[in-house]
Amino acid sequence: MDLIPKPGYTARLDQDQAKARDLPAEVRDRIAAAAESMLQAPTEETAGALFAELRAAGFDQ
Repeated sequence: MDLIPKPGYTARLDQDQAKARDLPAEVRDRIAAAAESMLQAPTEETAGALFAELRAAGFDQ
């Protein structure tokens, strides 16, 4: 198994990380709460709530 990322992949991660840092604290807190809920009870509803928060924050690509 090749663990070296494809060219451009890490650049995308870097862009997403920078975008996440620039989010208002309120948005980051909502995403963190949704992620924690999904970890505690992994259901379709909690996953959907996390994806909805991520999409609302602009991570919909």
